Amino acid sequence: MIHVLPRWLLAAALFFLVPDGRAQAIDPLPAETRLVGVSGAPSTTMENFTIAAPAQNLVITLTDLQTPAALSSATVVVTQGGAIVGEAIMTSPATSASFSITGAVGQYTLYVFGAPNASYSVGTFTVCVAPSTSTSNCIQNASISGNISAAAATADPTVSTVSATLNVITGGAYTVTFADDQFPAALNVAPNLALFQGSQVIMLAIQSGTMINLSPGTYTLLAVAQASQTLKAGLYGIKIAGPPGSTPLLDASYAVGELAPSLYASNPSAQTLMLSVTDFQFPSPLATASAIVTSGSTVLGSASIAAAAPPSNFQAPAGVLQIWSFATAGAAGGGTYQVDLMSATATLLQTAAAVNNGTSLAFAYTTSALAAGSYQATATDFQFPAVLPTLKFAVAQNGVILKQAAVASTVNFSTPAATAPVFVLVGVTPPSGGNGILDVNVQTPGVAPQLLFDQTQAASLTDLFDTQTINLGSSGNFNVTLTDLKFPAQFQDLDLIVSTGGVILGKIIGSGTIPLAATPGAYQLTFIATPAAQQQYGMYALSIVNAPPGVTLMASPTTVAAGKTTTLTWTSTNATSCMGSGGAFAGAQANSGTTAVIVSATTTFMLTCTGPGGMNAQSATVTATTPPSSSSGGGEIDLRLVGLLGCLALFRIHGKLRLAKDKHS
Repeated sequence: MIHVLPRWLLAAALFFLVPDGRAQAIDPLPAETRLVGVSGAPSTTMENFTIAAPAQNLVITLTDLQTPAALSSATVVVTQGGAIVGEAIMTSPATSASFSITGAVGQYTLYVFGAPNASYSVGTFTVCVAPSTSTSNCIQNASISGNISAAAATADPTVSTVSATLNVITGGAYTVTFADDQFPAALNVAPNLALFQGSQVIMLAIQSGTMINLSPGTYTLLAVAQASQTLKAGLYGIKIAGPPGSTPLLDASYAVGELAPSLYASNPSAQTLMLSVTDFQFPSPLATASAIVTSGSTVLGSASIAAAAPPSNFQAPAGVLQIWSFATAGAAGGGTYQVDLMSATATLLQTAAAVNNGTSLAFAYTTSALAAGSYQATATDFQFPAVLPTLKFAVAQNGVILKQAAVASTVNFSTPAATAPVFVLVGVTPPSGGNGILDVNVQTPGVAPQLLFDQTQAASLTDLFDTQTINLGSSGNFNVTLTDLKFPAQFQDLDLIVSTGGVILGKIIGSGTIPLAATPGAYQLTFIATPAAQQQYGMYALSIVNAPPGVTLMASPTTVAAGKTTTLTWTSTNATSCMGSGGAFAGAQANSGTTAVIVSATTTFMLTCTGPGGMNAQSATVTATTPPSSSSGGGEIDLRLVGLLGCLALFRIHGKLRLAKDKHS
């Protein structure tokens, strides 16, 4: 009979075997939480903080600064690992909400989300994390402030809000200037700037060129702008400069509406640079495509695919430059293009981008520079949750398409240049009313190909997908766990696919755990996350951890006479070492095996195995029975002795009979 040890006894045994837990390896992705918002939901604020030992009781308070107007609602939630440890919801007319955390110690993540006042489209808040003994004594590195901006409504995704923190060290007069960069078109509404210090309004409706006297301290600058209603994208720059020779408080460019975030390039010295844009005409020709380079709030140069627009040459200062790009699809569908920023001697940036037309989708991915040689690229339809009606892809380099295919397949291609990245271009039609997932990858050819690039992508018109790459440096057995935290409500749809090189390794629907037997390399995690109806947000937990050892131990037979033997048989998985206990089984043991042991008395044998995922143990109890007693006093009589005495008695009787017979004769 096999027994599982009581938890307290097993825990004690493991404690004494490895008291500091150093046997456990580092997990690829320890449990973490993620907050998901639907398309157009206000952006969320996230902050990580650490509470050092000793543990203490905390109070977390969310306060609406009511600047420039009261928030309609706000939620603050704190998580640790993959669990929610506390949350509070504030709804107008309330101006604060709080909750407590008992015995707080370790790392935490704090999230804030909600809805601003409809009249102002933005509101500000603070979150104070303080000891319960002094709730106003905020812990500086754990407390935050921020703003909640209005959602970009589906009918008008053109409004963008910026919040910038200004740290004034030297008091004095500061000049605020800002300008519409008219990229890709002029703004519909110029930036509207307001300055606050805490809950105090410093100035509203700031005009460009305004001079403001600022005392030392921390300020918040809010800026709201609206992009072109036609292109739904715009760009502007803000600069706040102090006395001559001082470093500006702010010098930056900001995207408006649907303009994609910029890419960055490091310019090693002041020099002339060249910017160019190339239309791949895949899967369809573009209507327009252009790019612009900024240094802080200053526009340096621009370029486009227009026939009369040659590459742009301009002077650029040393330092970090931002490259912005924008394109519009042609009548035939989505398209892709390349942007290059070069000096006379080097390439500072070479990238590709894509644009969709609302019904067909296009994607562009940039690989690392590949050495001149032969390679193969593959596009795979995962057929999850639905089959993709069309999927075509191409491989390009230096503005030229090297190979393309009209269906999901593998193509072989050669790279003539060793210093330029390769671009994988994709055109796809999503399922009608549904979603799909595809994978593209680049590998070396041959029977044992090396994976060089791998990317999964959602084909969706609802923007419900997310993808993440996990790089594993060593082989191992892991458990991948997805958990719907059901906050603020259970997800309408939550799924996870784990894949590598276009091969699905496992799926989780809703919540669950799947095993992952991994070798060194990159693995793709692709999510479908649709918050519940009437909810703008949802929260889930994800972890990839070393699988704990699996241990089995059996004894046969489980009942023996004292002094006799039983056979122990055991196996283990995910274990690097095993230790036995109980009689002759005590000591180091192989990870699996069979052995015969003598059982002198009833014994519980235990096998404890250690691996990267921790420790595990299994026990088996063998009962020893007492042999019959051989003593003569008051006990049982040995039957062999009875037989011998009987024989002696017969011999004596037989002898007496012969003696009597002889006398008569």
